[in-house]
Amino acid sequence: MEPGAMPQETPASDRPEAGALITDPHVAGDQDGPIVIANEFADVIVSRVRTRNGMRLDIWSPRRGTRVQLDAVELDCLSYQEPETFTAMLERTPGA
Repeated sequence: MEPGAMPQETPASDRPEAGALITDPHVAGDQDGPIVIANEFADVIVSRVRTRNGMRLDIWSPRRGTRVQLDAVELDCLSYQEPETFTAMLERTPGA
């Protein structure tokens, strides 16, 4: 994807059902337990993956076509954020 380009949304018919166990071939390294977390606003697939740099939590949004892999330090950082941090993130327009 080009820098600054908006990701293409995956059609609803191509997205997995909430609670589905899937295998995503796009994840580098070994993976454990894909979990689908979804509601009417978003759906994400979460997996624990082994990379050359250690364990990561892989978070994939099939609807947006985006993915992030977070290490233990980044996940710990999320745990002490104030609710306003997440509110500000939700107010932001993706790709803007």
